Amino acid sequence: MFRGVLGALTGNRGQVTLTQEEKVRRVLKQAHDFEIALKAMDYVLDDRADEGLSLLANGESDIEKRLGGDESAEVNPNDKTIGVLAKGVIEFLEATLGFEAEEMKKASATLAEAENLSLKSRQFAQKMDLRSSSIYPPGTVYAVTYTESCLLHALLMIFSESVLEGAKALLKLRKAYYMLQEIFQAIKKAEKLQKSADKPSRSRLGSLRAKHNSSSSARASAAGTGSPRVKSGSVSSARSSASYKNATNDSDASFISGTSHFTSSDIPYELNENEKVDHDLLEFAEEVHKMRIKRLTGAHIGNSPAINRLRTDLGLDSSKVLPEGKESEAYDTLTELDLSQATIDEFIHSGVNLCYGILQVVLSLLPSNIGAVLSIVGFRGSREDGLRLVWRSTKQRNIHGCIGLLGLMFYYDGPFQFTDDDFDIPVAKESTSLMKTETNSTIRSESDMDGPTLLHPGKILENALLQSRALFPNSALWLLNESTMLAGKGRLYDAVTLMDSIDADQIRMRQVKSLMIFNRAILLVHLHEYERAATDLLSLINISGWSHALYYYFAGCCYLEIYRMHQMGIKEVEDAAKFKNLAYKYIFDSPIKDGKGFKSKPLPLDKFMMRKVSQFEATKLRLNLEDPLDAIGTSPVRELQYFYNGYNRMTKEHLGITYKMLTEYHNPAVDEHNEDQELIKNLLVSLTLRRLGNVEEGFTILDKAVIPHFFSVINGKTKYVKKTEDPWLYPTALYERALFTWKLKEMDGLKEAREWLLRAQGYADDYELSSRVEMKIKAALDRVEHSL
Repeated sequence: MFRGVLGALTGNRGQVTLTQEEKVRRVLKQAHDFEIALKAMDYVLDDRADEGLSLLANGESDIEKRLGGDESAEVNPNDKTIGVLAKGVIEFLEATLGFEAEEMKKASATLAEAENLSLKSRQFAQKMDLRSSSIYPPGTVYAVTYTESCLLHALLMIFSESVLEGAKALLKLRKAYYMLQEIFQAIKKAEKLQKSADKPSRSRLGSLRAKHNSSSSARASAAGTGSPRVKSGSVSSARSSASYKNATNDSDASFISGTSHFTSSDIPYELNENEKVDHDLLEFAEEVHKMRIKRLTGAHIGNSPAINRLRTDLGLDSSKVLPEGKESEAYDTLTELDLSQATIDEFIHSGVNLCYGILQVVLSLLPSNIGAVLSIVGFRGSREDGLRLVWRSTKQRNIHGCIGLLGLMFYYDGPFQFTDDDFDIPVAKESTSLMKTETNSTIRSESDMDGPTLLHPGKILENALLQSRALFPNSALWLLNESTMLAGKGRLYDAVTLMDSIDADQIRMRQVKSLMIFNRAILLVHLHEYERAATDLLSLINISGWSHALYYYFAGCCYLEIYRMHQMGIKEVEDAAKFKNLAYKYIFDSPIKDGKGFKSKPLPLDKFMMRKVSQFEATKLRLNLEDPLDAIGTSPVRELQYFYNGYNRMTKEHLGITYKMLTEYHNPAVDEHNEDQELIKNLLVSLTLRRLGNVEEGFTILDKAVIPHFFSVINGKTKYVKKTEDPWLYPTALYERALFTWKLKEMDGLKEAREWLLRAQGYADDYELSSRVEMKIKAALDRVEHSL
C-alpha cells in the first residue's frame, strides 16, 4: 500500500525531510488540487460561481483520501494556496466586472492571503526539496501563484482610478516584477540543464512545451518506465481529435490496465518497484490525467461538446445555422493543445506568459510622470511585447487563457479603448522589449503576431472570443464581450439584439448581469433610444452597488435629451412635461445618491457628476433662471458618450443627429456663450465632424475655438493655462489635436502628432478622470513612437 511516511530528522531540532513516497504522494495531490481549482474557475466563467466555490470547498476525491496519512502538520501542512488563489481570482473577476467597493475589498483581502500562503508554500517546497515539475526547481509554481496574487491585487488598485491607490499598486507591481525575474532565472537554468538533450531553441517561453516533452521522455527512458503517453513535439490532428472524443464520451483508455509499465507527466520522480505496482497511486495518477484531458477539451463542467456551438461569425444570426464541416474545423483548433503537458508545468507556462504580459502592458500605460521615475531603475514595460505574451497565454485552455482574452478584449474594445480606432497607424519597425530577463534577451517566438496584426488583431481576436462562447455556453460574460465587439465594429443594432437574446434575470452572476444592463444602456444612448436607456440605468439601482449617483445622473441626462429632441421637433413624445420633470429630478437629485468607491472614496465618475451639477446650480443663480434645466448648456449626455466611445461607434445617421443637437439647440445657458461651455461643445462638434468625414472642418474648430483658450506656443516654448472648470477636457483636446494631425497628414504628420501627445502629457494634473485620460494618451504615444 502506498503510504507517506516521515523522513529522518536532520539538522536543527524538529526539522524533517520527506521520503520519496511522501514526495510522490504530495506532487500528485498538488496536481489534483490545481486541476480542481482550474475546474472551479471554469465554472465561474460559465456563470456557475456557486458550483465553482462548492468544488473548492469539497474537492477532495475518494482516492485522495485513501492516499492520506497521519503525517505531522510540519511535513504535510494543509496547503490551501491554490484554493485561496482560485477564490481570489473568482472574486477578482466579480470585482472588476462590477467595480463595487465591497467586492473589491473582499477580493483584495483574499489575494493578500494568497500572497502570504504562496510565500509559505514556496519556502516549504524549497526546504523539503519537493519537486513538482520535471523542468523547474522546487517551489517554482508557488512563485507563479505569488506573482499572480500580487498582480491581480495591483490591478484592483489601478482600476479604482485613484492616484493614491495607483501609487500603492506600484509596490505590488514591483514585487511581481522581481518574482518574475526569479522565475526567468529558473527558466535560464532549466534550459542549460536540458541543452544537451534538447534541440536548439528558437525562443524561450515559446519552446517550453517542446522542452517539457523532451524532458519527460528522457526521464521516462532513464527510469525504465516505457515511452511517455504522448510523444514529444506537437500532437497530431488525429490524436487530438481522438483524445477529444474520448474525453467527451468519458471513455479515455486506462494507462494502467494490462501493463506493468507506468508513466505520468505529473510525477517528476523515478518510481521504485513498489510504487510502480501500487494500485491506489496509479489510479490517482490516472484520475488527474483524465481531469486534465477533460478540461483541455472542454468536457469537464458538464456541457455538451463545444464543437456543436463553435461559429465562424459574430452575431445572433450566425448561431442559428452552423456551416458544414464545423466539426473538423473545431478539431483543427484542438491540435494546438498539448495533451501531454503536466498540470503544474502548464500552470507555470501560462501563468508566466499572462503575468509578465499584463505587467508589461500596465507599465507601458502608466502616466508619464510615474513611468519616468520607474524607468530610472530599469522598471519599464513594452506594450507590444506585453501584448504578445498575453496573446500567447490565450492559447492555453485554462483560467490564464481566459483572463488573457478578457484583458485583450478590455484593451482593444473596453471602456478606455486604449487602441483608438482612428489612430490606425501602421507599424514601421519591430519593437524590442524594454523589460528583459536577467539573461538580457528578449522573449519572442516565431509564432507571435507581427506588429500590425498585434495592433489590429481583427479575426484572430474574434475567433478566440467565439471559441470561449462555445466552451462556456451558459455565460453571459462572453455574450457581453461578443456584443461589445459588435459595437466596436459599428454594428450597434446587432449588439443590442444579441444582448436582448438573453433574459437578464436568468444571469446568475450579479456583476455580469449589472454590467450587461449598463453596457446595453450605453449602446442605447448611442442609438438615441434614451427612454429605454434610462429604464435600464435606473433598474441597476436594485442590482448593483457600484454608483447609484451616476445611474441617477445618466438617466436624468437621457430624459433631458428626450425633452430637447421634442423641443426641436426631432422626436415627438406624448407627454413632454413628464420627461422634463424626470430630467430635473434625476439630474439635480443625483448628488444625494453619492456612492463610495474603492477604499470608501468617491468614484471618479461620481466626482465628475457632482462637479457638473454644481456648475448647473451656479449657472441658474448667475442667470437668475426659474427653470433649472435652462441652466444646462451643452447636452451632458454627449459628454458622457465621449467617455464610452460613442463618437467612434455611432453610425453616420446617429452622428448627424448628434451634430444637430450640439449646434442647433438653444436655451439661456447655451445663448450665454460661456467660455467653458463653448469649449465642451466645440470639442464634441469637432469630433463629430471628423467621424462624419469633414476632417478639415473639425480640425479648424478644434484648432481655433478650443486649444487657444488654454494652450499656446510663444517663442518656441509651450504655455499652459491651467483651467479647472472641466479638467478632463484640456489634455483630451490636445490628444484629439494629435489625432487630427494624423488624419490630415498621415505618415508625414507623425512627428507633429507625437509633439501634440507630449503636450497632452504635459498638461497632466490630478483630477477625477486623470488616470483614464492619461492612459489613453500614453497608449497613443506608444503607437506613434513605434511607427516613427
